[in-house]
Amino acid sequence: MVVLIDRELCNGCGGGYRCAAICPGNLLTPGEDGKIHYREPSLCWDCTACLKVCPRGALALRLPNGEDGTDGAILKATMGRETVRWTIRFSDGRVKVLEVLNRRVPVET
Repeated sequence: MVVLIDRELCNGCGGGYRCAAICPGNLLTPGEDGKIHYREPSLCWDCTACLKVCPRGALALRLPNGEDGTDGAILKATMGRETVRWTIRFSDGRVKVLEVLNRRVPVET
């Protein structure tokens, strides 16, 4: 899978570069243009940490081709206060939204 960077949406978090700070592989780096860039995209293991911390939704994950119609599908994350909303846009125009509790919210057992 490949993390996509929307150059129009990325503003480098005003110099904070949240995605670079959270990337466990240290694969994202600020560019001279003030936007985020990959050091080495092939080393990304698709943990999606960067997607969840991007406040502008500038990062997305291209899903692999699959039997379930994920050919060309794009996954985006939106962090809420108590949930993470995952939006999948399929190449045929369908959209699927999944909302899950954020880990910061204690789960009652």
